[in-house]
Amino acid sequence: MSDEFDRVVPLDELPDFEVAEGDPDVRGWEVLASDGTRIGEVDDLLVDTDAMKVRYLDVDLTSDFDAGEDRHILVPIGYARLAESDDRVIVDELSAADIAALPLYDHSPLTREYETDLRSRYDRDNVGTRDDTDFYASDLYDPDRFYSARRQSRGNPMA
Repeated sequence: MSDEFDRVVPLDELPDFEVAEGDPDVRGWEVLASDGTRIGEVDDLLVDTDAMKVRYLDVDLTSDFDAGEDRHILVPIGYARLAESDDRVIVDELSAADIAALPLYDHSPLTREYETDLRSRYDRDNVGTRDDTDFYASDLYDPDRFYSARRQSRGNPMA
């Protein structure tokens, strides 16, 4: 049973994986909320090793949100977008005030319960749990939403 939950893993823990050629490695990029507040920076990417897709951005929050502690949240990849010209990630529908309502990410293996709770906080149309075959079948997990502005400007619809 644990194998099914070990499929979404931090990229830093996958020595044979790397960011796809042509896509920027956003680790270290600052993350801005919808109100322009800097909420942190991308610490890592969580990769679904079965689908070979990034599912979450691991955001290391600024000290404004963590009271001096190392505090991380996960942002579904489709919930954010690139501002590549500035080396930034924008989370359009997340205000700085919304941060307190998000569950912390403690770098433990992700469980379906944790992901379901996380999804319910980002997806207002969420109607409960989904089975494993379509859990990620949502705009929240669509990497094309994250990379869309970049791909449109290049005229190259990379998969």
